[in-house]
Amino acid sequence: MLLGLVGSGPLYGAEADLHLQPSVCALAENQTLCQQMVDIQWRTDDPLALCLFVERQGQPLECWQAQDRGEFRYRANTDESLVFQLRSRPEQELLASELFEVIREYTEYRSRRRKPWNFF
Repeated sequence: MLLGLVGSGPLYGAEADLHLQPSVCALAENQTLCQQMVDIQWRTDDPLALCLFVERQGQPLECWQAQDRGEFRYRANTDESLVFQLRSRPEQELLASELFEVIREYTEYRSRRRKPWNFF
């Protein structure tokens, strides 16, 4: 089953499911960039002309003609979270979006399990 944020638009009344695997990248304390392969799958009720975008980028990653499902592998190389969007062509109507979240571990703020003076 594909999960995602589902959008519905007035043009076709179309619905789309967008799924990312993985959807989170946890950076270790010494890492600055998330370098991760992301498998992206989508599905619609009816065959449509669609394009996959990363929000804030003008060019599509991939486009499909008259398809009701598709897959794409994306190599993330980022220090911030990304929003993937599935849009209809040529209208650019947003049908679905999904967040690829980049999180940082801040171990310096974690509390210790034992106090330094505790020997047990």
